[in-house]
Amino acid sequence: MIALLWAALLLQTPARAESLLAAGRAHFAGRVIGRYPALEAFRAAARLAPDDPEPLYWQMKVGFYLGSDEGDVIAREAILRILALKPDYEDVWDRFHALYRNPDIWRRADRALALHPDDPVVLERRAELAIALEEPQRADSLLGEVLRQRASHVPAYVLRAEADFQAGRDTAGYRWYDSALVHADLDSTGAMWDRVWMIATPDEMAAQDATPPGERRRFFERFWAKRDPNLLTAGNERIAEHFRRFAYARRYFRLLHPLNLYHRSARYRAVILSYQRDFLQQLAIGDSAAYPGADYDRMLAGSRQLQGVEAGEGTALGIAGLDARGLIFLRHGPPDRMLQGIFDPLRPFGPGDNPLDAEGWLYHTPQGTLTIGFQRGTGGSFGGGDFIFMPTNRRQVASTAIALKTDRSVVPAPLSARAWSAFFQSRDVGLTDAYYKASGDSAAAVLWSAGGESEPVRASGVGLLQLSVPAGRYDLGLDVDSAGVLGRARRQIVVPRFSAVELGLSSLALAPGSALLDREATLRGMPADLTYPAGIPLAAYVEIYGLATDQSGRSRYRLRYSFAPARSFVARLLAGGSRPVVFEFDREAAGSSTAERLIIEPDKLPAGRYQVTLAVTDLARNVKSESVALDITIH
Repeated sequence: MIALLWAALLLQTPARAESLLAAGRAHFAGRVIGRYPALEAFRAAARLAPDDPEPLYWQMKVGFYLGSDEGDVIAREAILRILALKPDYEDVWDRFHALYRNPDIWRRADRALALHPDDPVVLERRAELAIALEEPQRADSLLGEVLRQRASHVPAYVLRAEADFQAGRDTAGYRWYDSALVHADLDSTGAMWDRVWMIATPDEMAAQDATPPGERRRFFERFWAKRDPNLLTAGNERIAEHFRRFAYARRYFRLLHPLNLYHRSARYRAVILSYQRDFLQQLAIGDSAAYPGADYDRMLAGSRQLQGVEAGEGTALGIAGLDARGLIFLRHGPPDRMLQGIFDPLRPFGPGDNPLDAEGWLYHTPQGTLTIGFQRGTGGSFGGGDFIFMPTNRRQVASTAIALKTDRSVVPAPLSARAWSAFFQSRDVGLTDAYYKASGDSAAAVLWSAGGESEPVRASGVGLLQLSVPAGRYDLGLDVDSAGVLGRARRQIVVPRFSAVELGLSSLALAPGSALLDREATLRGMPADLTYPAGIPLAAYVEIYGLATDQSGRSRYRLRYSFAPARSFVARLLAGGSRPVVFEFDREAAGSSTAERLIIEPDKLPAGRYQVTLAVTDLARNVKSESVALDITIH
């Protein structure tokens, strides 16, 4: 009899569990007051059906709805139990990443996943946990088994690279990351973007969203090439640097309160901003200023959102799982100066109560000196918890915006090398020849098209470097090595277009010597520092394009070379103004384009600093064009 009653009860258990689930879902659909009754119903259903992950999943949803630290605990405990039952259930793994995690929680998750030892997906996730626990050897072993079962699996390649970089095995790390790049076109998981979006520019974010699957390899190759801190080496040191920063940020800057309303509600952040304005009203932050990071969040709204949060509501901090300091650290590395208790290292102002609640970071960057203020602001109503951005003046608002759009390597490049560039019409139709020369033992130059429409063009070696590219805007990378010391230049340039019908000039080239030289010879002889010995003639070379021709096919033009002495303001006052040395004469040439050469005797130019320009007037059309100024020194 007892056995029959027990069997009947067992038969009723699934139905009772389903009834409790239905009741819980009904409560959950109610507003606010229904969440805790729903939680009790889901917990009761889980007790009746301990092998069913669905009641636990609904408990997790209640936790995410409640938010705060309480909801975080509810959701996490449910997820850990689901991982032990069915680790690939719904979106639980993604949800796990949206919660607070520490070494103890990572180990609990690993123990739950270890109950499924033969599943390659589980092995991959356990490897991710091992990396978070800073156990790269174990991660590498787990990923080896993943790749044995799933060849050419990009997420495993990326994780294995991260593990090796973490362990200091850079050679292996680069090898695995290169494997990820090779197969990037075939990857649909987004694993490579997951690791780098935090340092992307706004243009790169938009480009990534628009990149079709078959072009992802090209996108990531360009992404990293533009960040290569040493163009003279075979590897890209920035990749290893990024993954080491990632490990450091995960250790010291991970979010403590990821489910706080600050990361889930733009309206709540507006309240925080209102409080900040009141707190800093005397420091002149404009009433219309959005909280720092708002533009950054909007850039991510289309493709990277927090689980369970409406598009546009989540913060980049919540998506990354890092506080504001972590985002800045990933982009720029350790600050050049950091002060606790002070918002701005350039101005001694702090919160006044707890110095541990404020930090001011300072960076010296190509964009100028940036200072960024942080304050704890996610734990309670308006204080405690994780660090958020807290600018205390307009300069810090601008600094924060710049810092969130740029990044830098800390690979040292102390060499200040002299260099010049020159542009000429290429012999290949539609191209311009760009020349670079820098002082040092060797140099490398790369031009990346600003819009990414074409492949980068690279040249390296000793002496004169030449690159042929279409006219347009480019990002220039120029690195120089002198006796093992690196010099680095990164800037945007415009490569000019030379027309066959509009008057234009190439760059002006000057080489020491008494012989008339062609383009290549003049450029090779042109000193990298533009310093010439006194007492030696100068050979000038320039190309003129787009001259008007008469019926016989000849053109007439006037040349005016000007060597204007470059003196300080005081010297100009005392000298009453120095007159430039000018050479002017008329020429004729066959055709609409010609090369102009001139030898300038040493007695014409005494020692000193000069700004050299060349003006050409097309006499047939009375049209004038002038070269870019060239600053030289004769001594």
